[in-house]
Amino acid sequence: MTKLLSKIALNAAALLLIGFSANSAYADGLVLLGTDLQHPCGVGRGCGDARAPHVLSIQNHTTATGAVGRSTTSPSTDVRTGDWTRGSNTQTVSLTEIGATQASDIRIYFDIIEPFADKKSDVTLNSLILTAFNEEGTEIFRASLIGTPTDFQMVGNGQGTSDYTFGLDATAAARLQAAIAANPNLRLGLIASVSRADGGPESFFIGSATEPVPEPATMILLGTGLAGVAAKVRRRRKAKAEELDN
Repeated sequence: MTKLLSKIALNAAALLLIGFSANSAYADGLVLLGTDLQHPCGVGRGCGDARAPHVLSIQNHTTATGAVGRSTTSPSTDVRTGDWTRGSNTQTVSLTEIGATQASDIRIYFDIIEPFADKKSDVTLNSLILTAFNEEGTEIFRASLIGTPTDFQMVGNGQGTSDYTFGLDATAAARLQAAIAANPNLRLGLIASVSRADGGPESFFIGSATEPVPEPATMILLGTGLAGVAAKVRRRRKAKAEELDN
């Protein structure tokens, strides 16, 4: 867990340095916002206000990479590539479907689906990219997660409960908002790569939230809190394992 804390703190510090060097409070991309136990629709579940549309699942190898986007030859058709899985649950989504009115409201949820084990290695998220496509199927926007590769430990309850949430920083949100103004019917897709996966599939779904993305200085405090939450989960699992042994 020290490793998780160190990585989050270093990533937050990197955000600060990049932001200052660019004369901006943010670098341009996706940022880790913290733990958020949200629930996806699909995967055997109904959709509703309390659930966010499932967008991408990847599973095949210890290192898996997958993507979902749109076709330029058949613009109303999704294109799935790589180690994607779960059929129609890997799909692009519209702003209406995720309940977002502003780019800054968009949230990406990461659902780690791994065996519960106290000594299990963390999953490494090598990359996460949010994409947007116009009605012709042309990609008009993309933003990558800043600070990858980063290790993450499952803190939720496996399948159907997210562990971490990501949002667009101010600069990336402004870029996407301009794209939305020009293309109100755009669709969102994802590209992701995960390694050191023992179980899976690892899943991503997109929803919306209205709380602001925190300033970089706040990210350091957030990282400290995140590490604390994960440490509590680890201690709880260890205690339960010891009870079973006794």
